[in-house]
Amino acid sequence: MNMNTPIIVLMITLVIGCFIYGVAIRVIIYGLTRIENITSHSNTCFISVIIAARNERNTISSCLAALASQDYQPDMFEVIVADDRSIDHTGEVVNRFLTIIKNMALIRIETVPQGISPKKNALTQAIKHAKGEIILQTDADCIPPVNWISGIASRFDNKINMVVGVAPYFKAPGMLNSFIRHEYIWNAALAAASISLGHGTHASGRNLAFRKKIFDQLEGYGNKKDVQSGDDTLLLQQIRKLNSGSVKYLPSRETHVYTYAPRAFSSFLRQRTRHMSTGKFFDPFLIVLGLIIYGFHMLLLSTLLLSVFSAWLFLLFLAGFIVKCLADAFTARCVRDTIGLEVEWKQFLHNEFFLLIYMSVMPLLGLLVPVTWKEK
Repeated sequence: MNMNTPIIVLMITLVIGCFIYGVAIRVIIYGLTRIENITSHSNTCFISVIIAARNERNTISSCLAALASQDYQPDMFEVIVADDRSIDHTGEVVNRFLTIIKNMALIRIETVPQGISPKKNALTQAIKHAKGEIILQTDADCIPPVNWISGIASRFDNKINMVVGVAPYFKAPGMLNSFIRHEYIWNAALAAASISLGHGTHASGRNLAFRKKIFDQLEGYGNKKDVQSGDDTLLLQQIRKLNSGSVKYLPSRETHVYTYAPRAFSSFLRQRTRHMSTGKFFDPFLIVLGLIIYGFHMLLLSTLLLSVFSAWLFLLFLAGFIVKCLADAFTARCVRDTIGLEVEWKQFLHNEFFLLIYMSVMPLLGLLVPVTWKEK
């Protein structure tokens, strides 16, 4: 096996890529270790929980039942559901809880104005009706824990404008579920580390809280209101630009909001494509960071594909893949210890291989494929 010049060049490129990726992982781990244990405050301010729902008849009752069981004072929070043109009787399910939850409202949305995405329109209408100083956002298919509202509220003080929570997936049988939860470990690591370092990359609208006055100050979703996704991530970045220190990450297991992972690969693909589509609107620093991560994975996958022409390239791929797995294993262990997410070590290697393909393909799909929010 002779190494020719192209193989040597690729080897040097991959070595540099591994080094840069290792540095990026080291920064992420450093950020995870800097997550602040936000001081709890005896905060009993009025909270508005908002949910944008579309055709959620089969899931929203569990979410509302969990909200009805909160340990926060019942007269100090309200629940507002914005029913966005559902055709499956979602509104009828919500109506059953109007007498169970003390302060609850149902907003029916029949049309969506031009220039704003359907979900952002639904959330905006809910926020307009909100009486609370703090807006607490989740999705209709989520199950908030009993002390979710009290846990989030206790983290706010006069200097904090947004609290980003953890939103993992329930464990279920199957390789797809295992991979989705594996991918979320990386997702949570990047979100938590970047927020702790003052450069928040993204958040999840399944577990997100922010001050209503800040939302109004930003004029809602501003010039990004027509973007189909990003009601969470793009809002985070707008608030971060005002004051990066006012955004905090809350790792507490007591406030993790779980949801069910997509069962079909096609549903998972549509969901992640929608999430990735916001990347084109990030600021330059975050775009460069994304290109570094994407570039490394694409380089590694390309080396594997080209290995059909040379055994040296396959050995080179194996070396790079081992470096990636070791770096990601350190990250996963840190996420387990700081955020409390389970790591499935027995499935770690094959999930890492799937992650390699995922990180090489999904950013392109997010940029190129048109997305919608639960449109039929």
